[in-house]
Amino acid sequence: MFNKKDEYIENIFSYARWLLLVSLALIFMLQQGEEIFTIDQQIFWYSIGIAALYTLIVHISLKALATYSKLKLIIVHIGLILDLIFYTIILLMAGSHYSLFLPLFFIWLLHITLVWSMKISMLMTVLVMATYSIISYYINGVNDFITIPFIMNLVFILLIGILTSSMTIRKEASSFDHIDYKEEAMKDYVSGLYNHRTFQNTLMKLVDQRKPIALIKFNIDDFQMLNDRLGYEWGDRVLAVIGSTLDFWVEPQKGYSFRYNGDEFTVILFDQKRTHLEQEIERWNNYIYEHVQLLEPLQGENVTLSYGVGTLMEKDDHNEFLRRVDRCMQQAKASGKNRAVFDETFQ
Repeated sequence: MFNKKDEYIENIFSYARWLLLVSLALIFMLQQGEEIFTIDQQIFWYSIGIAALYTLIVHISLKALATYSKLKLIIVHIGLILDLIFYTIILLMAGSHYSLFLPLFFIWLLHITLVWSMKISMLMTVLVMATYSIISYYINGVNDFITIPFIMNLVFILLIGILTSSMTIRKEASSFDHIDYKEEAMKDYVSGLYNHRTFQNTLMKLVDQRKPIALIKFNIDDFQMLNDRLGYEWGDRVLAVIGSTLDFWVEPQKGYSFRYNGDEFTVILFDQKRTHLEQEIERWNNYIYEHVQLLEPLQGENVTLSYGVGTLMEKDDHNEFLRRVDRCMQQAKASGKNRAVFDETFQ
């Protein structure tokens, strides 16, 4: 999803589209002597008209839709795809690698870093290189592939693609990571996980940025009874097992895990697919059971967990998001324990 900074940059690109369309129209009308565009007038104006139409739709969407709207992001994605098609047509109209408009491909590769991931950015680089090669072959034939301008332009496209991919990596790292944790001060001593205060700060930041996240909250079923029978030392050992489980399975690129308080834990994950979340919960349960059984006083103890799971909605603030997930956890407890209850966002 967009945050406000992304939206501001996207608005700049939207105005740049209008500037490009006006410039192309003026160049076409004013070209004298050397024909920059070697194409029928009707085809040119049809192309400009279609480009103006989708540019208008994207522009209105940026102004009218909420900042964090998924529909807005979908429209921006469609706009980017149509940009690539339009730039390809411009290159076909204006002479392949001898065209003045080849830098449009470079700008497009820079633009996609705003909304697409590293993998897609690299894929788009390959697509642009292939598109450019096909255009060159179509206009100038096979001999074009051994010319210095063609080879150098391919190299430039590749270099720009590598640059944009590295920018995407940096953006992805900064979007989820890292809140400058002072590790020792921010961690719970018993479980080794981040503590309650760190959880609240992290959740507030991700909610404010409208990151697409899933929140899982769970606690240990009948934990007080276990403490009463075996003592708090062994209760702490169970908490430590849960902490090591989450530390092992919740890798930094997947999300964050926290000890919320007492026997309650929270996990923020960037994956929102229910099937994936169910698989994660099953892994945690199996891992915890196996490792609890390695502790001699706890052998035969069936330590189970009750989970509440939800995903961030547009209307949520961080308190409402947490309350909704907590209600799911309480429902799991009330309906028999040892289960996960997913909220309405998964329906």
